[in-house]
Amino acid sequence: MSSPEHTRPQYIGTSYVRHSDSSIVFSFTFNNALFSVVAASPDDEAGGALVPTDYNFDDSIEGKILDEILDLSVHDGDGPWNTAKQEATRRLKKQLADLAADACLPTMRRLAPTQIPAAQTLQDNLYPPTYTLQVLTEGDKLTCCTLDDYTGIPERHPPVPEERLRAMELDLDTTDLLVVKPSQVILVRHLHHLVWRVMVDGEEMICKASLDLFEHAVSDELATYLKIRTAGVKLRVPDLKGVIQSHRGVIGILLAYILHKHHSLHAVLAGVKEGTVAPSEATPSLRQKWARQIRETLAGLHSLRILWRDLKTHNVLIDNNSDAVVLDFGGGNTVGWVDNDKYATMEGEEQGLRKIMEALGVQA
Repeated sequence: MSSPEHTRPQYIGTSYVRHSDSSIVFSFTFNNALFSVVAASPDDEAGGALVPTDYNFDDSIEGKILDEILDLSVHDGDGPWNTAKQEATRRLKKQLADLAADACLPTMRRLAPTQIPAAQTLQDNLYPPTYTLQVLTEGDKLTCCTLDDYTGIPERHPPVPEERLRAMELDLDTTDLLVVKPSQVILVRHLHHLVWRVMVDGEEMICKASLDLFEHAVSDELATYLKIRTAGVKLRVPDLKGVIQSHRGVIGILLAYILHKHHSLHAVLAGVKEGTVAPSEATPSLRQKWARQIRETLAGLHSLRILWRDLKTHNVLIDNNSDAVVLDFGGGNTVGWVDNDKYATMEGEEQGLRKIMEALGVQA
């Protein structure tokens, strides 16, 4: 086991300072505390408030990297060149994140000297001890300072806007859905990003919580599931069980946990191809059945004026009865499945469906 002095911060994501395209926030965990580290640019109001007036930003370490990232952010259309720019941006962000982690590690050790217990509830996970730091160049290296009461950091777990709840006609005081606090949600297993298998009142469920990088996702999924529920139609999608309400509002949803053979159609098909899953798990008759179930589910969604948007085999679960269940209505758009210019259109839905059928080896 590594001694504390050799423990590194764990990088968990990048966002931008509020109302900024230039100043970046790196998120780390260290000893189960959360650290937001700002690399600020004077080119925008939000970041400029943090940069000393006599500071030579252009020649600073963070300044040079931030300027390169900003130059790469200009969108010149789709294609290999744009993909190359995205990869270059990713490398630059990682480079600056690594430098920031090195610079801030002594401060993190001072602020979080011992490891707090691992999260047992959603409350523990979403709202750990939190600190905001800033990196600045001194000489030939980055240095770290603490920031007090800085308001430029995006809210990590933003609530669904009240006006959106009203548009959904969701009244938390009268709904028959479960309305629980994060402290009532017991974490069982982390699945993906802010998705967990959880226990609530002794029942196993799936929990999805909001995240600043995907601020619309929980709101979009809640609206979709409520529309299906209100219509009273039975589609091959998880049932909405409840919502999670923090001190700031609705920050998550609870879905029925579905017993399953395979967590995704992609995993089944890839496993058969690689020889790690028996061919009997994806026979031609099963593939035909899954194709029909996916088509019927998509048609049912479209009849309710709902677009799936993130159509891909990764978002189809195969349950214990070997039936297909469609997942994920958070509004993602995975590169390679639906073209950017067709995203959130019926043409895009048809394109994504065709690719799923191709993966199944079934005619669209």
